[in-house]
Amino acid sequence: MNKLNQFVKITFLVIIAFFIHSSAIADEFSEVTLLAGGDVEWSRMWNESLFHQQVIPYQLKFASKEEELSYPFVRIKPVLENADITFVNLETPLSDKAKKTGAFITPTAFAEEMQFAGIDVVSTANNHALDAGIIGLKDTLSSLSKVSLHPIGSGRNLALARLPFITEKNGIRLGFLAYTMCENSGNSSYVTSNRPGVMPTDLSLIKEDIQKLRHSVDYVILSFHWGLTDSEKSPFWVRQLAHKSIDAGADIILGHHPHYPQGIEIYKNKPIIYCLGNVIFGHNHKFWTDNFLAKFILNPNQIKSIQIIPIAGKNQDLAQPFQLTRKRSQELLKTVQKKTLALKTKMRIVGDIGIINPATAAMPKSIIDDFIYDLMLPKPLWMLLLSLLTVGFILRFGLSRLFHKRKHFSRT
Repeated sequence: MNKLNQFVKITFLVIIAFFIHSSAIADEFSEVTLLAGGDVEWSRMWNESLFHQQVIPYQLKFASKEEELSYPFVRIKPVLENADITFVNLETPLSDKAKKTGAFITPTAFAEEMQFAGIDVVSTANNHALDAGIIGLKDTLSSLSKVSLHPIGSGRNLALARLPFITEKNGIRLGFLAYTMCENSGNSSYVTSNRPGVMPTDLSLIKEDIQKLRHSVDYVILSFHWGLTDSEKSPFWVRQLAHKSIDAGADIILGHHPHYPQGIEIYKNKPIIYCLGNVIFGHNHKFWTDNFLAKFILNPNQIKSIQIIPIAGKNQDLAQPFQLTRKRSQELLKTVQKKTLALKTKMRIVGDIGIINPATAAMPKSIIDDFIYDLMLPKPLWMLLLSLLTVGFILRFGLSRLFHKRKHFSRT
C-alpha cells in the first residue's frame, strides 16, 4: 500500500511538472504582431485650405462616393490586415452634418472602409481633430465605434478621453493611449472635465495614465502627435517627452505629425518611432517622400523584433499606397537607417525591410551625442531662425537710419 501511495504521489507530481513546463513553453512561443502607421486623411479638400497651398492634387475621378472612399486602401489592404492589431493616426474628422471650420472633413462612411482594410485602433488626438468643431469630433467617435474601430486620445470629457483601448491576442494584453502637442483650434480644443476635446501632452496626466494601465497589460503603447511639420528629425523637447514617458513605464512609442519618416531610437530597450510619416493623404507635396509601417513582434516578455516596411508615398502614390520593393524600398530604408544611426540605434536591412532588435540595437550614447544632434537644427527651426534674424536685421537697420536722421536734424 505504501509503495502504491508513493507511486501515485510521484505520478501526480510528474503530471503537475509536465503541465507547468508545457504552459511555460506555450508562453514562450505565443506572440502577437502589432502594425503601426502614420497619418491617414482623405478629405481631398486641399484647394479650400489656406494652409495647404502648392500641393500635388490627384487626377482622380470616381463613379460613386463609395468608390472614392474605398480607393486609398485597394493596394495597402493586404499589408494592413496582415497583423493581429493595426494602428494609424486619423488626421481628419468624420462627419456628414458638421460644418467644416478647419482644413479637413471626411464622410463617416470612411470609418467602415478603414475597418474593412484591417485597421483596429486609431488615434484621434491630433491638430486636425476639431476641423469640424465639437459636432465633428462627436460624429467621429460615434462613427468609429459603430464599426468596432477603437478611437483613443479624445472624448466628450476628460475621463472618457483618458480611457485606454485594451485588447488581448494570444494571451498577450496591449493597452493604447494617445496625446497631441498641438491642435489648430487653440487651447479650447483640449479636453476638460466638462468640455469635449483632445488629450494634451501633459506629462503629469501621461504618467498617471501609464501607472493606471501598467498592471493591467503586458505592453503600454503611447501615440504622440508631436514635433515640427515637414521636419525630418525630432527636436529635443520631443525626445525628452519620449524618454520621460518610457521612464514612467511606457513600452512602445508611436509618433506622427511631421509627415516625414524620421529616425528610430531604442531607449532602455524600448522603441521610440519618432515619426512614421504618412499612410494615406488627400493631397501630396513635392517635398513629401515615401514612408514606412512598423511591425512589432511581441511575446509575453519582450519585443522580439521590429520590422520597418517601406510604403509608397510620393506624388500620386500617396492616394493609393502599396508596399515598396527593390530600388524605392532600398532608398527609403537607407534614409531611415541613417536617421536611426544618428540616434545611436542600429538597423539592419534585409531584403526589402529593415530589422531592429531592441535588445541589441542601442549603441553607447553621451550628452555630447545629443548636443551634436541638436546642433543640426531641423529645417523648420532653421527657417524660423533665419526669418527672425532677417527681421531683426531690417529693424536694426531701419532704427539706425531713423536715429541717424534725427541726429542730423538736431545738429542743423
